[in-house]
Amino acid sequence: MYIEVGAWSGRRHPRGAVVVGYNGKEHSRVALAWGAEEAAQRGAPLLVLFAANYPGMTTEPGPGLLRRDPGALEAAEEVTARGVVEAHAAFPGRWVVGATEVTSPSRALTEASNDAAVVVLGSRGYGRVTGALLGSVAFAVAARAHCPVIVVKDESVDRRAGPEHPVVVGTDGSAGATAAVTFAADRAATTSAPLEVVTSTGGRQVAPVAARELRASAHRIAASAAGQLRRSHPELTVTTRVEDRPAEVTLVEASADAGMVVVGTRGRGAFEGMLLGSVSHAVIHGATSAIAVVGEDRPDAVTA
Repeated sequence: MYIEVGAWSGRRHPRGAVVVGYNGKEHSRVALAWGAEEAAQRGAPLLVLFAANYPGMTTEPGPGLLRRDPGALEAAEEVTARGVVEAHAAFPGRWVVGATEVTSPSRALTEASNDAAVVVLGSRGYGRVTGALLGSVAFAVAARAHCPVIVVKDESVDRRAGPEHPVVVGTDGSAGATAAVTFAADRAATTSAPLEVVTSTGGRQVAPVAARELRASAHRIAASAAGQLRRSHPELTVTTRVEDRPAEVTLVEASADAGMVVVGTRGRGAFEGMLLGSVSHAVIHGATSAIAVVGEDRPDAVTA
């Protein structure tokens, strides 16, 4: 076991690691358990990352770091070390790395994502509103990370993708959604889970002719994605679902039995210009399964 615990000094994180945002709270311990298993499945190192951004710490480099409270960094490093010990106990023999950074959690995790295979986060605990995700680290990192981001809900910790719990992915045919479909297919294949591809007409009130065109387009997108998946992953059981209601409603509903719901960062909807699309935003907030957010410019994994 290798442990790197200390204030960030510009050293690179291990390339291809599974990065877990950790702060010692229960939600982050749930994420740590998930991340440790993720690292074991990938044969990748695990980076336990604590961003010590609280009163008593400063973001000034050098001697200014301890200006307000000389014991603050030591206390932060103890939190990181506990996370490393927990992860190593769960998966002994893995390469577990701990790092403490004196900056905001969203910045630390986004920067770490440059070299990561995937970033794993708990569903709450960083925001000022207890239990809320709006404005939290989960949204910020999912929007800006350079690799896929998995958000683990407390209620989903014992429900992983597998034969009894499908991987569900939403697609609208956009580049971002295509990347999400590829990630979902790989996850389903790795876990022997069925894969459900969901498309939607959006549930808008439109003229009958337009409604038929929307429905036909949604069916074409679903059929095209399923056809490609059956060629690239012939071992998968792939089903499609086309809904005449908002995609996020269907995806959140499907999350009740899913092992994972996968979405892109943004698509072709009215909120296309937003960094994190309206569908992915709503799914992160409302889903009860783990959620993977995959951008079109994010590879499935950075290899070690």
